[in-house]
Formats: sequence, structure tokens, C-alpha cells
Amino acid sequence: MAQTTATHRFEQASSPSTANRLLVWFSIGALLLSLPLLFNVVTRLQSESRMQAEVDRISQQVSASEARLAGLRNALDYAKSDAYVEQWARARARWGRDGEVVVVPPASGDASRLWWEDFLK
Repeated sequence: MAQTTATHRFEQASSPSTANRLLVWFSIGALLLSLPLLFNVVTRLQSESRMQAEVDRISQQVSASEARLAGLRNALDYAKSDAYVEQWARARARWGRDGEVVVVPPASGDASRLWWEDFLK
């Protein structure tokens, strides 16, 4: 009798019950149903990564534009100042203040020799 009970227990352990079969099929079905959800999550993560890279790139452009704007505002403030007006008048327009003599040398080397020759004669 000991042999028959041992064989009987072995047969029960090797054959899956109906509940085990349902659990296996349910697990396979849940896995198959979760695959599209998994692909959706992966796609969304990739999209979020691309959007974050775009946000970072645009943030850098904004920072560069703000720095350029600050430089342009400083240049505008300098252009409105008296120091710029005087520098422009002396360098570009070749104007002088009252009592100053403005000397404009010729632009080329050949013309300077002629100017000096004319001046020394």
C-alpha cells in the first residue's frame, strides 16, 4: 500500500490542475495585452526625451539672445553719451574744439611724399 500512495502523490504533482492552467492562460493573456501598453510607454519616453532636448536647445538660444540684447543696450547707451559724440566728431568727422587745429594726413604713402614736398617748398 505504501507504493500505491507514493505513485498517486507523484501523479498529482506532475499533472497541473485546472486552476493552474487558468492561471497560466491568464498570465499569457495579461502579457499579450500589456505589450501595446509597454510600446506606448516607450514611445512616450522617447518623445519626452526629444522634447527635453528641444527645450534645452531653445533655452540656450534664449540665453544667448538675452546676452546679445544686453550688449546692444550697452552699445545704445554709449552711442547716446557725450563721450561717443566727441569720439565720433574727432575720429570720423575730423572736427576739433575751439582753439584746436585739425591736421588730416593723406591716406597713401605716395601722397604723403608729395604733401611733404609741397609743404617744404
